[in-house]
Amino acid sequence: MDILVSLINIAVLMILLRLILWKHVNRFLSTRANRVRSEYEDIEKRRSDADALKAEYEDKIEAIEARGRDLVRESKIKASEEAEEILEEAREKARTMILEARERIEEEKERAIVNAQHEVAQIATDMAARILRREVSLDDSQSAVDHFFHDTKQG
Repeated sequence: MDILVSLINIAVLMILLRLILWKHVNRFLSTRANRVRSEYEDIEKRRSDADALKAEYEDKIEAIEARGRDLVRESKIKASEEAEEILEEAREKARTMILEARERIEEEKERAIVNAQHEVAQIATDMAARILRREVSLDDSQSAVDHFFHDTKQG
């Protein structure tokens, strides 16, 4: 009989617990399941956002790297062009310097010839004065030297 009373007590207790606590426990479990589902969805959303940001950053990094390669290539081309310009300027300066040097050489050569003619005229005047024992004018000697060099150039 004790067993029967215990079984009835357990059955009554279960019915009462079900009537009183079932709604609260069910609501608690439902709320918890919804909250877990919501957190899971939030986590999935954040992961998808993170994946999207990662893809965006990778695209930006790739674009920056491509721009960097372009800048390096442009810099090399510009440096090459500037080097070529510098070389061309140096070549032009060298040509100019060579031309100026040739002109100076030619001028020096002409001055040397004129100086040599004057010296020859002076020497000729001195020699003629010694030979003739009289003084010959510088103009006479210059005329003779010019005539001499003129005949020498043609002959």
